[in-house]
Amino acid sequence: MNLNNSIYEVTRGEYKGFVEQIKPECRRVEVVEIDKRHTAAKIFSLKTGKCLSSRVSYTAEYGEPEPEKYYVFEMPDDDERQAPIPKQQIVLETKEEVQAFFDFLAKKAKEENNNDD
Repeated sequence: MNLNNSIYEVTRGEYKGFVEQIKPECRRVEVVEIDKRHTAAKIFSLKTGKCLSSRVSYTAEYGEPEPEKYYVFEMPDDDERQAPIPKQQIVLETKEEVQAFFDFLAKKAKEENNNDD
């Protein structure tokens, strides 16, 4: 593992968002074994051949498993990108919030079923 990669490290969510912006027809994925414990899934630009990002996974059979690490090295060219898909994230912190959320979903589902009749 190259310790200099730490400056390129991102969260799983940031990595996922980055990968979703690369047009599927503009990327090539290559899985390489770094060593007995580490495997990297690297994404390359088909246009430039540059490595854009990498996800490093760890093999549990060689000791305690480690969490995956995600890296973004370079942005793809503008014509290789697509608009990100907007997403909402809801964080429910208490039992009451969770219950209220499921009550809301049940109410909406019931309303939709009644409208289908």
